[in-house]
Amino acid sequence: MIRRALTWLERSLAYFPEWTFKGTPEHVGLPYENLWLETDLGNTIHGWWMPGPADRPAPADGRPTWVYLHGSGGNISGRLDGYRAIHQRFGANILAIDYSGFGRSHGTPSEDDTYADAHAAVVEAIRRHHAQDASPGPLVYMGVSMGAAVAARVAVDKKPDALLLESPPTSFPELAPIQYPWTRMLPLSKLLRFRYETTHHLSSLNVPTLVIHGDEDEIVPIRYARSVFASANDPKEMYIVRGGTHDRPDLVDPDSYYDVIQRFIEKHRSQSRNSVGEHLAAD
Repeated sequence: MIRRALTWLERSLAYFPEWTFKGTPEHVGLPYENLWLETDLGNTIHGWWMPGPADRPAPADGRPTWVYLHGSGGNISGRLDGYRAIHQRFGANILAIDYSGFGRSHGTPSEDDTYADAHAAVVEAIRRHHAQDASPGPLVYMGVSMGAAVAARVAVDKKPDALLLESPPTSFPELAPIQYPWTRMLPLSKLLRFRYETTHHLSSLNVPTLVIHGDEDEIVPIRYARSVFASANDPKEMYIVRGGTHDRPDLVDPDSYYDVIQRFIEKHRSQSRNSVGEHLAAD
């Protein structure tokens, strides 16, 4: 009984799913396909596959594919304009999913489920990425807030060519007392089963990692992003968005935001071709 109550409390602190969509990619002019993916834990999750622009050829070095992992609230419809920017600026395919219990995805969210959800998304993205072209472009994972921990965890098993972490927390037990001061008197490190330890996952990774954080982030103070950056192995970079808050630092100066990402991917892509078919053979 006590354990069930603690689990309920933990979920209520960690997840804020929405089931109503703000729109679909079609509302921002993007073609898309609804995906239904089965996870290793038995859930069926919903996502969108948004193929790269059909009205222009793939880049000379191959069309990139991005896997987009949102944060602990809302659903995949929360960043439609962000998908459009990635689509137009990078000519990229995009695969975005909702975690178990979010949007149209079945199940109940938990840390293990979000990792399994991301794994299913990445396997599907890799399959489509290599099916499109004999020489596909870079495979990019982008994780936002809690999604940064999820992206780092899935990257341990399925390495991308670039890992983008926006507004990343260090871990759930470290962040909880900031968000919920009344929990400061509790032994959270012992009580919480959900860890989302971004720093731990990054410490075992060797992929190009870009940490993006607003210096006015009111949810995850920037000192935590600095700890995340410190835990990452080279090659790595950090981009601080001046005036950026937790929600949508990309909107402060979109041109600079995406230019930094573009330069980072181009700089490191020749050094990192992790997405090549070895991952297909592993499944």
